[in-house]
Amino acid sequence: MLDRSAAESPASATAALSWGPARERRRALVACAVVALALHAAFIGNIGGLVPGAAETPVAPMSLRTLPDEAPGGAPVELIAAASVAAAPAPTPPRPAPQKAHPRGQAREPAATASQPAVRDDEKASANSIEPRIASEGVAASDSSPAPAADAPIVAAEVPASAGPDIGEAPLPAAGTAAGARPTLLAAGDEPPPLYRTQLPPSATLHYQVRRGSLRGIGQIRWVAAGDRYRLALEAHVAGLMLLMQTSEGDISAHGLAPVRFLDRRARRSAQAANFRRDDGRITFSGTGVEWPLLGGSQDRLSWMIQLAGIAAAEPERLVDGGGITMAVIGARGDAGVWAFRYAGRETIETVRGTVHAVKLVRAGRSAYDTSVEIWLDPERSYLPAHATLSNNAGAPEYDLLLERVEPD
Repeated sequence: MLDRSAAESPASATAALSWGPARERRRALVACAVVALALHAAFIGNIGGLVPGAAETPVAPMSLRTLPDEAPGGAPVELIAAASVAAAPAPTPPRPAPQKAHPRGQAREPAATASQPAVRDDEKASANSIEPRIASEGVAASDSSPAPAADAPIVAAEVPASAGPDIGEAPLPAAGTAAGARPTLLAAGDEPPPLYRTQLPPSATLHYQVRRGSLRGIGQIRWVAAGDRYRLALEAHVAGLMLLMQTSEGDISAHGLAPVRFLDRRARRSAQAANFRRDDGRITFSGTGVEWPLLGGSQDRLSWMIQLAGIAAAEPERLVDGGGITMAVIGARGDAGVWAFRYAGRETIETVRGTVHAVKLVRAGRSAYDTSVEIWLDPERSYLPAHATLSNNAGAPEYDLLLERVEPD
């Protein structure tokens, strides 16, 4: 027993000696593993912010690239990425641009940035003034025409006659006038038409052939003078249809006819009237609010023919080269103008019943649609019209009268 236990004692001692170094090695390995794990956790915490108490540092922007699964030398990929981030220098903030020194008391403007470009002074002034200007001017800002002067006279001009069967019926002129200005039929610097002596023809009924283009018809003018009053009536029919009906009534004065009321009716149109108000010196109309001043010797669109005959009979000296007769002529629809008849010589014309040695007068229109007149007066019949043609400057005729006969009353 003693010998056996003595023999086993050296073997147990040897085993104890060999186990001691092995355990120490295991402890060293475990310590190394713990240290490695702690370092690994520290690196991961710095990258992702997972380690408590770690300071938050700005991460510089970096470009992405593809890394191999295992770095050279067997280093883990996570360690390489962490080393790259740690090695990247921190971005430096841009230094502010130096500002120019401003004089004392002068306000500084903020420097322009890339997202908000600088605005020039003239652009800022324009942007700041557009809206107030529109608000104050309103619709008038879009009107580029100059405003008429307050004392500028308004010159009457005959307005276009409509086409078709209603030719000669003038639309209404513009009624607007400058503030404080009175309408006038005269152009700037023109003198009012003179007052003439007259020798009116005796009462009669004049029969005419009425022509309008290629159409033919009949018409008559009935002229009645009774004391200091007169009445005129014109009827014209073409192709069996009423073309024109006009009446003029008024007084007979020392200077001829003084119309009081003129009535005008056209085909397929209602009658319209012009009223010569001699008590307050104005002309008004039934179909419009337009008013014109009543000039001395003014006539309507029918009475002018008889008035022209009375002036020619009383003052034949005007029927010479360079001579003429002027008067204001008013329509029933607000149209008005000064008609200047120029002597155009003596002509022999053919009427329905024979030859007439006539005196020709011409009135030229001022605009494309103004009424143009050619009239031939018969001296042997108290200068009553033997032929009359009315048209506009565009060539459209109103009517053409060619005398057939005269029936005295």
